[in-house]
Amino acid sequence: MPKTLFYIGIVCCVFLAVASAGVLAQQIEGTPVSFIAIHGRTVISGAAAVGAIVVALLAAVAVASILLRMAALLAARNLFGAFLALVAVGASVVSLAWVVLLQLRILALVRHHTPIGTGLGEMHLAAVMMLGYFVTLAFLALRPYFRIQASRFLSALVFFPLPLFLLIVVQEVFVAASAAPLPATTPASAVFFGVVAMLFFSIAVHCVRHRYIFIEMTNLRELLEPRVDPARAKTVGRVAFDS
Repeated sequence: MPKTLFYIGIVCCVFLAVASAGVLAQQIEGTPVSFIAIHGRTVISGAAAVGAIVVALLAAVAVASILLRMAALLAARNLFGAFLALVAVGASVVSLAWVVLLQLRILALVRHHTPIGTGLGEMHLAAVMMLGYFVTLAFLALRPYFRIQASRFLSALVFFPLPLFLLIVVQEVFVAASAAPLPATTPASAVFFGVVAMLFFSIAVHCVRHRYIFIEMTNLRELLEPRVDPARAKTVGRVAFDS
């Protein structure tokens, strides 16, 4: 992948980690959740909201490129996981675009002093929940890649976002439904944002440490076979042994 896009993706991963940690701090203090141009139950109007939406779209594209590169590297060993990650990352970008379009519509109504209907807020809440589901599914689909290329801590950490998100959904259905347009603050959501913050920061560190596999051209044979030092290798037929 291009170097410029790779380093922008790393910066955006750190940005998402900091943003998730900020949301976690807000929830601990009792402040309502904020998402792009909507903070709590209020809408930020003006240039700040438009700038936040543009930054969110750019960050989504940059981070999605990093995850798609991981899926491409995973395809040589686990085609199903790579295909599932491709679908989940694509659906996450589409979900974020849908959330952004809904927020642009809400901003337009606020500027014209038009009351916002409950239907629009419910659609925004559903779009945010859909975004969270596909992001957690993408993490889980990329677990085989993290198990091979990354540490055991990171490969185990990707298990947690999806069960935590399902717990949030169960609370929405059976305990208390959140008032639109954003989910309510719960202990499960606080832990969820904490895990997501650690995940994005760990992904950024992993990309920096293994930047050569993201930037250089991928050789399929090198992915399927272990790397052997030619100076220390003993070849018997077509099999190489590292002495």
